[in-house]
Amino acid sequence: MRSLKTIAGINLVLILVYSALIRLVYGAGSNTSLSRMIVSAYAIALHILICLVLAGVYFNKNKDIGKSWLLSAGIVLVIGFSVCLGNASL
Repeated sequence: MRSLKTIAGINLVLILVYSALIRLVYGAGSNTSLSRMIVSAYAIALHILICLVLAGVYFNKNKDIGKSWLLSAGIVLVIGFSVCLGNASL
C-alpha cells in the first residue's frame, strides 16, 4: 500500500507540473484554448502510456508495484481528462 501512495503521489505532482507548464507556455487567451487542450491530451496520453509500460515491466518483478502502476494509470486517466477539459474552458 505504501508503494501505491508513493507512485500515485509522484504521478499527481507530475500532472500538476506539466499542466502548469502548458498553461504558462500557451497563455490564458481564448484563442489558445484548443491548442492547450490538444497539447494536454497528448501529454496525458503519453503519461498513461508510460505508466502502463512500467506496470508491465514491474509485474514480472513485484506484483504490488505493478498493480500500483496500473492503478496509477487509471488515476492519471481520470484526473488528466478533467485537466484537459479544464484547460479548454479557461
